Amino acid sequence: MAPGRIDYRMQRRALLRDVVSGQRERGGVCDAHPDLLRAGTHLGRPATEPCPLCGADQLRQVTYVFERKGRRSPGGRAVPHESLPRQVERYGDLDVYTVEVCLACAWHHLLESYALPTGGSSQVG
Repeated sequence: MAPGRIDYRMQRRALLRDVVSGQRERGGVCDAHPDLLRAGTHLGRPATEPCPLCGADQLRQVTYVFERKGRRSPGGRAVPHESLPRQVERYGDLDVYTVEVCLACAWHHLLESYALPTGGSSQVG
């Protein structure tokens, strides 16, 4: 794992454990925003495993970028993961977030976040 990378897998496992045990309702975690579902459909890359809740083979990973300095836009934007080197070249230092979303049941969870500095495209993972 690259320095400065935050991995949310432990939080994900705890949340899934709560759903399976009945401490949390499935509807409370399968409520992805329509924009995230659209991004998953058009920009997401297929995950290597099925959805942890419904088992469908429609789990996608969506990459969001936020500009770190000289913010030109108040929010982030979904981009194809393979475009990260080009995004850094164009916009400078970025904060990157990877979110998984199931197109079948609307499960979603933040997987990781990291800073991607200018000249740091070798850290793209």
